[in-house]
Amino acid sequence: MSAFTSPEQFEESYATLFKTFDTGKTKNLAWRKWQLKQCWWMIVENEAELIKALKDDLNRPEFEAHAADIRAMKEDVLLHIEHLEEWTADDIPDAGFIFGTLSKARVRKEPLGVALIIGAWNFPFVLNFCPLFSAIAAGCCTMLKPSELSPASQNLIAELVPKYLDSEAIRVVTGGPKETSRILERKYNQIFFTGSNKIAGHITAAAAKHLTPVVLELGGQGPAIVTNTADVELAAKRVAFGKHLNAGQVCLSPNHTFVHPDVHDKFVERLGYWSEQFLGGSTDEISHIVNERNFDRLSSLLDKTNGKVVYGGKRDREDKFFSPTIVTGVTTSGKFFLVLPTIRHANPGATDPLLSEELFGPISPIISADHMTACSIIRRLVNTNF
Repeated sequence: MSAFTSPEQFEESYATLFKTFDTGKTKNLAWRKWQLKQCWWMIVENEAELIKALKDDLNRPEFEAHAADIRAMKEDVLLHIEHLEEWTADDIPDAGFIFGTLSKARVRKEPLGVALIIGAWNFPFVLNFCPLFSAIAAGCCTMLKPSELSPASQNLIAELVPKYLDSEAIRVVTGGPKETSRILERKYNQIFFTGSNKIAGHITAAAAKHLTPVVLELGGQGPAIVTNTADVELAAKRVAFGKHLNAGQVCLSPNHTFVHPDVHDKFVERLGYWSEQFLGGSTDEISHIVNERNFDRLSSLLDKTNGKVVYGGKRDREDKFFSPTIVTGVTTSGKFFLVLPTIRHANPGATDPLLSEELFGPISPIISADHMTACSIIRRLVNTNF
């Protein structure tokens, strides 16, 4: 696809979806199951193309693409096929003798209508297709809007969906911020968005004008806490994996890690060990940063940190490679003070740039703190950054 969806193409798709839903076509369980089976074949018959698109957009290693993308989609679509009749069956409420036993009261699950799915760039197939499986199973018509920041994946989605799925009920539209704003001007019956808090604010505001229900799958500064009784080896391995998977560009990645002073040095050493093991000495064994803007954002945060880089730090803007990086001595404020004899709380003050936002990258800031102090800092960071 050489260009984004034109306004005329979008209007035609929009009108077609609502017209199709009004016919009741998508309520038919046989139709839903057939579309889900077509989704399965869309994935199975195009695995090589899906993996290549992920490589082009994110330098995703083939093993990781199979494990985190292909396998996840296969399992999810099979789950929907297996449980479709169960999930769509009427519920029998406890409505008493008159309404329940005599009147046979039932709660019937009706599709909402036309769903708009706005996917994210970090897992461009999973975060578009998995919500699509649910929309199909629910009996909705669907407008799919993949992220323009992963263009190879966006173009492949736009190519495959009309080839395998019913174009009267499922359409793909493409575009950047301008086109997306135009798409959001129209009314939908459900909007499903995966992405950042900032963009979610715009989507929620647009949806509110039409009282459209919205499902938001967002990120955040999710921390890890390693106590002095933890299995340090296992904790280090898991944190390293979270930062290696898609180069930390995943909402489930530990943004930063609080480590008890008693095990701090051991944890840092093992974190470096496992980071090296996952990297395997090759820049191709880890995904790269999605674009120059995000690469520059991460580089700037790392350059401004008051902490010390003890592992990694290597980066190459040309191919957007950013090595897994461990930073110790990261500060959250200048001092601590006692609130209770056994609880230390952080004084509001200067916070390291690495804690100023969701990193969404392979940098691991390490903060030496016990779990009570960690909880206090987490509360303050939430109130400050959100």
